[in-house]
Amino acid sequence: MRRYAALLFVLAILATGVSVSAAPDRSADMRTLLAGAEIPSGILYDRVLPLTGIERFDGRSDRNASGMTLWAQIYDELRRAADESKLPPFRAFLADALRSAGTGRVPVAMLNMRYHRIRDDAFERGLLAVRDGRIEETGGDPFLGARAFAACALRGQTHRGARVVFSFDDRWYVTNDAALRSLEADFDDGAGVRVVAPGSDAAVSYTSAGTKRISIRATLEDGTILEASFPFVVEHLATPTPGDTLAVTASIPYAGTAGTGEAYVHLSALNAQLTDPVIVIEGFDLDNTMNWDELYQLLNQENLADSLSAEGYDLVLLNFTDATDYIQRNAFVAVELIQQVLGMIDPATDVTLVGPSMGALAGRYALAYMEREGLAHRVRTFISFDGPQRGADIPLGMQYWMQFFAGESESAAFLLERLDTPAARQMLLYHHTVPPTASGAPDPLRATFLADLAAAGGYPQEPRLVAVANGSGAGANQGFAPGEQIILYEYESFLVDLVGNVWAVPDGSTATIFNGVINRMWPFPDDAMQVAVSGARPLDGAPGGWRNSMYQMDTTQAPYGDIVALHPNHCFIPTISALDIDTEDPWYDIDGDPGIMTHTPFDTIYFPSANQEHVTISAEGAQWLMNEIRRPVPTGTGATPLPASAALRQNYPNPFNPATVVAFDLAARSRVRVEIYDVLGRRVATLADRVFDAGRHRLSWDGRDNKGRDVASGVYICRLDTGAGQDSKKMILAR
Repeated sequence: MRRYAALLFVLAILATGVSVSAAPDRSADMRTLLAGAEIPSGILYDRVLPLTGIERFDGRSDRNASGMTLWAQIYDELRRAADESKLPPFRAFLADALRSAGTGRVPVAMLNMRYHRIRDDAFERGLLAVRDGRIEETGGDPFLGARAFAACALRGQTHRGARVVFSFDDRWYVTNDAALRSLEADFDDGAGVRVVAPGSDAAVSYTSAGTKRISIRATLEDGTILEASFPFVVEHLATPTPGDTLAVTASIPYAGTAGTGEAYVHLSALNAQLTDPVIVIEGFDLDNTMNWDELYQLLNQENLADSLSAEGYDLVLLNFTDATDYIQRNAFVAVELIQQVLGMIDPATDVTLVGPSMGALAGRYALAYMEREGLAHRVRTFISFDGPQRGADIPLGMQYWMQFFAGESESAAFLLERLDTPAARQMLLYHHTVPPTASGAPDPLRATFLADLAAAGGYPQEPRLVAVANGSGAGANQGFAPGEQIILYEYESFLVDLVGNVWAVPDGSTATIFNGVINRMWPFPDDAMQVAVSGARPLDGAPGGWRNSMYQMDTTQAPYGDIVALHPNHCFIPTISALDIDTEDPWYDIDGDPGIMTHTPFDTIYFPSANQEHVTISAEGAQWLMNEIRRPVPTGTGATPLPASAALRQNYPNPFNPATVVAFDLAARSRVRVEIYDVLGRRVATLADRVFDAGRHRLSWDGRDNKGRDVASGVYICRLDTGAGQDSKKMILAR
C-alpha cells in the first residue's frame, strides 16, 4: 500500500506544477520504464500490467495451483518485464517442449525466476525521481527483489491414465537462479511423495479418472526449498493403440503449397486388414494438439467407436498437420487419403466419410472436387456432423475483447491469433477488424472459399448426404436475447481501472457489443475501445451447437476483479448452418416445417430438441450415426423408400452467385431433361438429357449458357421433364 501511495505522491507533485518533471508520453512502451537502470535480476515487474497475482507464487507453499494458462501468463509477464529477455515467446517454448517430449510423455515445466519491483517508499526516500519526463535513479537501491516459482503440465490431460510418464527435462526448467539439486513429487495417485531425479522421467499409474493435484518440492543447489502444485486431468484410463499410421501428403497443392497430415488406422477385431473403412476427418483443432487419443475418444462418446469396431468397421482418422490452415488445402489432404484407402481395400467396397465440425467442409469440398475432376471416391454416405455449412459464430464482442486485451494477456493474444488463422477466417460469419467497423461482416477469405466450393460443384452428387446438428431444431435459444450483456468485467482501484464488457450482437439495430478500458496508474499509457455494430443477425444466442467460451472466461483467475459470465454458452454452429437450411433466419422453425427437406441439400437430417455442446454425441445421436454408417440393405428389404413420384427440389443456394445445385427425385428409372429458361421462355442451358436411375440426383449450374457465356443477373426457371410429367422452380442469379 505504501508503494501505491508513493506513486500517488508523484502524481500530486506533477499536478501542482512543481518543477520536478513533466509527465512522460503515455504512448511510450511500458518496457522503457527505468530503461538502463541497474536492476539486479534484469526484470522490473512494474513494466507490465500484473494479471496473475504473482505474489502468490513465491515457492513458500503449494497452496496456489497454476494450470498451464496461468503459468503461461506468469512466464509471459516476466519475459516482457525483462531488460533484454532471453526467453522465447511462450507458444514457441510450448511447441518445442511438446515436440521434444513426443506424444508419449507429459512435459512438466517449472519456472524459478528472480525479479524486482520498485520499493514502496522509493520516491519518498529520494531513491527515484522524475526528471524530463522520465523516472531515474538518484542513489541507493530503489528496488526490492522477489521470486516466482510455479509449475504446470504442458499437456494438461491424458486419455491413458493407467500409465502416464511425466518428464522433468532440464530444458523445461526456466530460471535465472540456482540449478536444481533434487525434486520430490506427489502425483495424487495414492502412492505418496517420491523422489524424482531432475532431468528424468516419472511413470505414474492412476486407477481413477478425474482431476488430480500434483505437488512439487524442489531443492536448489544453494539449499533453498520451493513448493508448487498444478492440476492434471485424467480423462480416461485407457485408449486403444492404432494398428497403423499413414503419412498423407496432398498431391494437389493449394495456393502453391501442399497440405499434410497423418491417418490413424484402427482395424476391427473381425478384420485382418483394412476391409470396411469409416473415414473421419479432423475438425478445427485450435492449437493442433489433438492426436489419436483425443480423436478416438471424441468419436467414442456413447461408445460409438467401440460399437463400430464390434460390427466390423475399420476406423481411419485423419489428423491434419495444421487444422487451422486453408480448408481447401486440407481438403486436398482428404482427397489423397481417400485415394490411399481405396487402393488398400477391395475394388467392390465403398466407404463412409464423416466430417465433424470443420471436417465436414473439408470432406464436402474434397468429394465435390473429386467428382468434378472425374476421380473415383466410392463414398456411399457422407455425414456432416455439426458442420458449419453456412458458417460458424464466435460472438463478435468477445473477438474484440481478445483484440483489446491481447497486449496484456497471453491467452487473449493466442486466441486472437487463432481467430486470424485461414480456417477461422473462412468459417466465421462475423470476424473482427483492425480498426473495428460498425457492421458485422465476414473476413474476405470466406467469400473466396465459398466461390471455390461453388466452382467445385457445391455438394457431391454420388453419396447419400446426411447432416447431424447439435443445435435445437425447435427454436430453443442459448438463454439470452439479442443485444443482451454476456460478459461483465469491471474493476476500479487507485492502481488500475479495468473494463471489459461484452454484449451479444443485436437483431439489426445499432448497439454496443464491446466496451474496454485499461486506465493504469501513471506512467503507463491508458487504453480504451468501444465497438458498436448495426445490421447484424442475432447469431450469438441462436439455436445451435454451443461452445462454453463465456464460462471459460469466467473460470479464468483474474487478480483484478472478477470476469463474470452472465451466460455460460453461445451458439457456435447455428442449426440452420449445420443442416444447411436455405434461410437467413437463425430461428427458423425447422421442427415445425413439414416440408423442411425441400430447404436443404441433404438427403436426411437429424437434430435434437435442446441445444447440445458442439460435436457432442448423445445416446440418440450415436444411434443416428450408427444407422447411417451401416451399409444399406437392398431395396425392398428395409432400405430408404423411393420417392412416390418425380419431383424437382428448390435449387440451393438461392439466390446464388456464381453456381447453384439442382436436385430432383425419381420414382423409377427414367429419361430426364433438366433445362434452364429465362423469364421470356427462351432456353438458356441444358443441364441433363439422359437416363437416370430411381432415387435422388444432383446437378450444378454455373450461371453460363450452352455456349459457355455468363448470363445476366435475374430470374430463371429450372424445368424438369421426365416425359410423364414436368416440374419447375424459380431461380435467382445475383451477380
